[in-house]
Order: sequence, then structure tokens, then C-alpha cells
Amino acid sequence: MSYSWNKPLENLPEEITTIWSCMREECKVWMRDSFSFKEQPVCPLCKTFMISSEKILPILVSSDQEIKHYRKKQRAAAISSHDA
Repeated sequence: MSYSWNKPLENLPEEITTIWSCMREECKVWMRDSFSFKEQPVCPLCKTFMISSEKILPILVSSDQEIKHYRKKQRAAAISSHDA
């Protein structure tokens, strides 16, 4: 059994997150509000103003220790479901 740190996480907990989206329909750029440092951000690609909205996104993990804990928990669940 091999594990890779690059393997995507499955079943990540999600939450409703405030985001900023580009106003231009052709432009698909968006960013989490927590990554914006301006009251009214401007799209980094097309320089159009962005509008606030919400999106269901995975909860961001704040430290390597939390990521390791989540992966360990995920592996244990996979092993226990495999043994069942």
C-alpha cells in the first residue's frame, strides 16, 4: 500500500464561502473574500470590477499539522471500510 502526498483529498468538508467574481461574463475569474485585500477588488486578468457572491467550497486548512491529521483520519476510514 503506498500513499502519496500529492493524492487529492476526498470528501473534504465544505462551507458556504463569500467570494468575489468578475463582472464580465466571458471572464471566469473568482477569488475567496479572505484572499482579497481591497473593499472592491478588481479582476487581476481583465481589470473589471468584481461582485460579491457566495459559493460552496472546501474549508481551507490553516496548517500542515491539520492537513496531516485529516489525511491520517481519511486513511483510517479507508482501511476500516476495506476490512468491513
